[in-house]
Amino acid sequence: MMVGTKIRDLRKKLGLTQEQLAGDELTKSYVSQVELGRIHPSHKALEIIASRLGKPLGYFLENGDDMRTIEVLLKAAQALWNSGRLEDGMLGLQEALTLAERTGREDILARIKATMGKLEMSQGNLEAALAHLEESLSLIHPDDHPVQAIEIANTLGMAAARHGSFHKAMNSFQQALEYAERLDTRDGPNIRAEAAQHYGDFCYSQRQWISSLELYRMALEQKQLSPCRRAELLSRIAAAEWRLGHNTEASQAVDEAMSLLPQIRGAEERAALQADIAQVLIDIGRVDRARELLQASLSVFDRVHFQEGQAVILESLLRIPGSDKMLDQYAHRVLAAPEGWPWEDTKIFALRALARRAVAHADYEQAKEYLSQALAMSPVSKQRDLECEYYIVQSHLGDPNALNQLWKHLTDPAYDSSEPRKFTPRLPVISAPEVVGAVN
Repeated sequence: MMVGTKIRDLRKKLGLTQEQLAGDELTKSYVSQVELGRIHPSHKALEIIASRLGKPLGYFLENGDDMRTIEVLLKAAQALWNSGRLEDGMLGLQEALTLAERTGREDILARIKATMGKLEMSQGNLEAALAHLEESLSLIHPDDHPVQAIEIANTLGMAAARHGSFHKAMNSFQQALEYAERLDTRDGPNIRAEAAQHYGDFCYSQRQWISSLELYRMALEQKQLSPCRRAELLSRIAAAEWRLGHNTEASQAVDEAMSLLPQIRGAEERAALQADIAQVLIDIGRVDRARELLQASLSVFDRVHFQEGQAVILESLLRIPGSDKMLDQYAHRVLAAPEGWPWEDTKIFALRALARRAVAHADYEQAKEYLSQALAMSPVSKQRDLECEYYIVQSHLGDPNALNQLWKHLTDPAYDSSEPRKFTPRLPVISAPEVVGAVN
């Protein structure tokens, strides 16, 4: 962007006239000539203009070498991220951030901060992710950079939902959808569909099946959607329909999604989509086809070292009934995975699967050992079901107090899973109508 164009855009954004920007040191005519690109401002004049517009001088003296270096660092960070070298990727982003601060380009700063937020989120560092993403969103104006604002708001919503900040998540998804609805570019339909899909995913995670279905259908109504986007939405519609008990509609939607798979060329995109379709196929009982899709997706994520995808797919494979050999294969791979996110929940699930098989074989000592390991890994908030299974195993082992402990556990108010307690209603007050011109 030319210097004059930057000055004009910023001046208008701040609501200044050319005369106000000129002040006592410059003239309105001089500012006009600079904005039209007819003259190049002197160093002193540019310092005055930069100060009044609230930007560092470097913003207007854009260094091409710095911008090229930033671009290289961002691409390198993405490559390191994909290969699992997350710490090296973050170091590259820090270097890019230093260069971007020198340029004063808020859109570049926002892009780097958003990437840092995504990287932190991929490692489960949700507090840091939220901080980066919120700062990123504050740096750009949606009217100037609508697509970037939509992407950041969606990512912020996902981080907030994972963090448990549901009000912030809902506001972020609504914000992204509002920005997308104002978009009138050629890519507008796909971007609007993506925003509605993210919002629908959030509603689905909160068990709001009807709301999620409405958002997915709204997204699918957008014109000129790519085959990948259509297939993603159809797989989600199928999942929501199944949750609502609409099995025929779920089967129809998942079959239509599968018919689009050959049109999707990107291996990673196709792998993620196949895994989503497989989840629905498991629900509706088509487990053999589900297993095929999951195994194919796992091989792709293994190749690119995408651990979050690996964890989700392995847990799905553990849900499918199969031979002892297959259970051992998947469970032992999960248990050998690195500690920490994204493997915690998948490891607990693998241990429960092994414990249930041990119970089926009447090997209660082994089942107890697996459940003890799972309890040691599980946060207190998620221990209830595990403890119930543990006490049942204990009763099989002859512990006379096990059933009493189970009963005590189930009736403990701290674990009450019934409907939330109701607030006491207030007596309604009927206001008397105001009589116009009433006489005292």
